Amino acid sequence: MNSSFYNGVSGIKTQQFAMDVQANNIANANTNGYKYSSPEISSLFSTALTGAYASYSNDKGLGAQSQTTALNLGQGILENTDSPFDLAIQGDGWFGIKGQNTAKTYYTRAGSFSLDGQGSLVNADGYYLMATSGNNMTPTTLDDATLAKFGTYYKSTSTTPVTPYAITPMDDVPLGSVGGQTKITLPDILYYPPVATSKVSYGANLDPKVVTDAVVVPLNAADYTATVTPTASGKASLSGTINNTTALQNPKEGDAVTITFTDVNGKTQKISTKLDASLNWSISNADVGTLDTTSDLTASVLVTSTQEVANTEHFTTGIIAPDGTKDIIDMTFTKQVPQGSSGSTWDASIKILSYLEDYVVENYDSTKTYDTSIYNVDTVKGTVTKIYDPTLYYVDTTTKKVYDIVDTQTGVLTFGGAGQLLSNSVPALNNGGTSLELNLGTVGKYDGLISSTTIKKANVVTANGSMEGFLTGYAMDGNGNIVAEFSNGKSSAIAKVAVYHFQNDQGLLQDSATLFEASANSGKPIFYTDKNGESFLGSTIFSNKLEGSNINMATALTELIIVQKAFDASSKSITTSDELLQNAINMKK
Repeated sequence: MNSSFYNGVSGIKTQQFAMDVQANNIANANTNGYKYSSPEISSLFSTALTGAYASYSNDKGLGAQSQTTALNLGQGILENTDSPFDLAIQGDGWFGIKGQNTAKTYYTRAGSFSLDGQGSLVNADGYYLMATSGNNMTPTTLDDATLAKFGTYYKSTSTTPVTPYAITPMDDVPLGSVGGQTKITLPDILYYPPVATSKVSYGANLDPKVVTDAVVVPLNAADYTATVTPTASGKASLSGTINNTTALQNPKEGDAVTITFTDVNGKTQKISTKLDASLNWSISNADVGTLDTTSDLTASVLVTSTQEVANTEHFTTGIIAPDGTKDIIDMTFTKQVPQGSSGSTWDASIKILSYLEDYVVENYDSTKTYDTSIYNVDTVKGTVTKIYDPTLYYVDTTTKKVYDIVDTQTGVLTFGGAGQLLSNSVPALNNGGTSLELNLGTVGKYDGLISSTTIKKANVVTANGSMEGFLTGYAMDGNGNIVAEFSNGKSSAIAKVAVYHFQNDQGLLQDSATLFEASANSGKPIFYTDKNGESFLGSTIFSNKLEGSNINMATALTELIIVQKAFDASSKSITTSDELLQNAINMKK
């Protein structure tokens, strides 16, 4: 009978243990990252009533005891927040955090992090978030003008010195080893250096339609006699052909021929005639009395004929120079004439232009003395303009800007009858020390420049390179990377948040409501690896979200009722045993 007392006492103790566990669960219903525990109770021990070989159960229980608590690792609800460093893991795994003065790593599902005064990611208790560093931020030196672009001017005499950092862009930070994780510090002054353009692809249509116009062509010297001796009466005769003048494409009867005579004094006189049916020309006893005829005259001959003229296409596109400034690729394509029966050939002249200064037209001031080696002075128009060497500078009078010619390259492009590119001899350009590949299309295809009168193609350009950028903020991407975002539209990963896994998550030791540490029972933390031995997260990290507690209040309250009833029943067994014992004592009276 005494054993029933102890059974009741053990029942009260174990149900009190269960009550404590359930009450703790309910108390943490709104604790982010909390995982509820289930109390586990076992029999204390039992005794055998008969021999061990009985064919039926013959044990008598001697109470219960608190055995352990089982951690429920079910996924909590993901709740939206406004902070990019509110993180939530979907799937198994744990964030790793470390205190400031301890080497021990703790593990948690509570992902509310923020930046401390040093720019490190910490939780509310000041524990650092563990991550793999990209090691792509290095201290740099920036001038005052560049620092001012960050929005705040920092002086070198500031009581709180600011160290600017420059970033080397990365798309993704590979997750390192478990032992290679460290705290992450995010600087305020992070600079994205300019990246010079090294590749440009351009697509457009070079219209090969045949265009005709009146063209003045000088005759080859082999087609006439260049020196003429006038007669005593001041007459001159001259005849010739066009047989050696290949620049004349389709000469015909009636094309105008202009002969210019020049005397020893430099005075000139023009006389006109026409090509005859045999495409010959001549003048006989033409009056040149206005000239000095005491000496021989020098003749030059021009033919005016209607023929095909060269088409010209001009394109420009922006590029980035090594110093981050915006430069221009200036492309001029001139069709060779006459055009063949099938396809076309174009001469290319490609320049890289860098803005130098505005083109200024000054009013002429008669009181000033102008250096004519520097300025072009037009007293008739009353203007003064600076002289620029055309081999070094390009003057755009339309936009009134002057450019340095950084590099000039020429080449020839040929196209087939269907407009496809057949060949391209334009070499790489020099973009201020960076080799720049200009891709004008694939030979045999239509992906770049074409030359067709029937195919319509819009101008399309792609180019790499980027201007300098200034940090605008930090964020997280879908791969667990902490990402720096910049004013030039670029972004770069700088670290990857680690997700730790264990062979037995149930074996973790609980230090607080959401803080755990590894034990011999849980095993050491591990990272998942692929077949190549590369580590990966194994779960998804969401930013701007927090994982809520996984407690089900309906279940917890139901369990609480069951525990309460079991506690009442255990206490009742004690009072009942007391009554039985009292009756036994009264039997003696």
